Amino acid sequence: MKKQLLWFVALISSTLFAATDAQIVEHFKSTIQVPNITIEVVSRKGVDGIDGMDFVTLNLSDGSRSQKLSIFTKDDLIFPDVISIKQGGSIKEMMEMAELQKKLSALYKKEEKKNIVYLGNDPKKDTLVIFTDPECPYCRQELAQIEQRLTTNNLKLIFTPVHERSSLEKSVLIYNETAKVKTDAEKIKILKKYYDENVKYEQKISDAEVARIDELKNKYFGAGIKGVPFIVKEKELLK
Repeated sequence: MKKQLLWFVALISSTLFAATDAQIVEHFKSTIQVPNITIEVVSRKGVDGIDGMDFVTLNLSDGSRSQKLSIFTKDDLIFPDVISIKQGGSIKEMMEMAELQKKLSALYKKEEKKNIVYLGNDPKKDTLVIFTDPECPYCRQELAQIEQRLTTNNLKLIFTPVHERSSLEKSVLIYNETAKVKTDAEKIKILKKYYDENVKYEQKISDAEVARIDELKNKYFGAGIKGVPFIVKEKELLK
């Protein structure tokens, strides 16, 4: 299904006649040859600064898996993206990020303190929220520069592991152990210990503890995070 769902992206520059929601759905149903596929328009909003252009988000599902697709439509045309020279980039990326931040904001404002590792407490610095995984190679690269990050930002880490059970267990251990220390240096030492790909640990982690981290991960990925590390300014989440 993945290849079939992604394959049609090359077709979405084709012309539509009167791009109503119903006609957009019908167009993609006739284009995507996937049995039992359902397609629905989940949101539609105007694009600031471009009269008559809408940003439309579709949800495609075969009953067991789903995929979202964002497109633009104006008059009888449909586009995969629109590049703004004035704004300096992809309007699609900007609008998807704005929507993601809105969803993350609703979750983050209610997040329990036990699910956040705090580093830095300088009111003059911006705070970055980092969604991370101790077994992600890119997250390890990010952690390697954590001291440098702290010279310019406060950091708040939320663990959303995308790897096997061991990554969930390491996240539990990081939360448990960092909660018992006070200094940034002590917390960083714990982080580096469990982000080391050769780390060994003997602690037994219960299924309930693993399930808590898995639920945390699913909550944020369900909101639209697509990978880790994912970094966002806290002030964007607190608007």
